[in-house]
Amino acid sequence: MSRFGLGSIVALAALAVVLAGLLGFSGEADAAPGPVEREILVVARSYAFEPPVIRARRGDTLRLRFASTDVVHGFYLEGHDLDVTIPPLSRRVLVARAGRSETSEEVVLVLERSGKFRFRCSKTCGAMHPFMQGELIVGPNHLFVGSSIASIALFVAGLAWALVAPGQGGSR
Repeated sequence: MSRFGLGSIVALAALAVVLAGLLGFSGEADAAPGPVEREILVVARSYAFEPPVIRARRGDTLRLRFASTDVVHGFYLEGHDLDVTIPPLSRRVLVARAGRSETSEEVVLVLERSGKFRFRCSKTCGAMHPFMQGELIVGPNHLFVGSSIASIALFVAGLAWALVAPGQGGSR
């Protein structure tokens, strides 16, 4: 017979599930449980990007499309070796990364690191050009981690119950 009774094991498993749930739900309430794919239109215009801040989670995939409403702009994303040239009134952009250049309608970016990454205009577009910048904020995926921990805790609790329950006997 085990030193711990079935009640103790169930109580420990329940505590593990509750703690994992609290860890998982400490993030944003409307967050998806795992990495998601999002399409974002980045509009460059006189000295501003729209949206100025892009928020995502580590593991997410961003499909970035670009548009310029006035002159040629650039989109340089620090920490990702990405530089995009955005011609006015065109869907196609020139994408330079890892020493290669290609023309494309979208840039696919898999977010593998958490942190704040500044993006800025990389083509001189006028007197206020140095102030044309924004941020990509990549947060950790708490909900995914918490859900994973809860799943493992439930598996361990079920395994412990299966190993202890046969020795308990069905009748008293």
